[in-house]
Amino acid sequence: MANMTPKAKRNKRERLIQQYGPHCCYCGKHLPREEMTIEHLIAKRDGGSNAIENLRLACFYCNHSRHNNI
Repeated sequence: MANMTPKAKRNKRERLIQQYGPHCCYCGKHLPREEMTIEHLIAKRDGGSNAIENLRLACFYCNHSRHNNI
């Protein structure tokens, strides 16, 4: 996530875990912390933000394969 400090990124990740659980928002896989990526539902290039409402946890595969389909 560009333009976020490591501390801010950790805080967002913790809020997402509390809100949605430690699972990929696409495939449902349980994610250990070291495998979690933060996904923008609306990409920043399309006007999305780093607001918690626009973020979800995703596994690396789902997060990065999604970019090829947009």
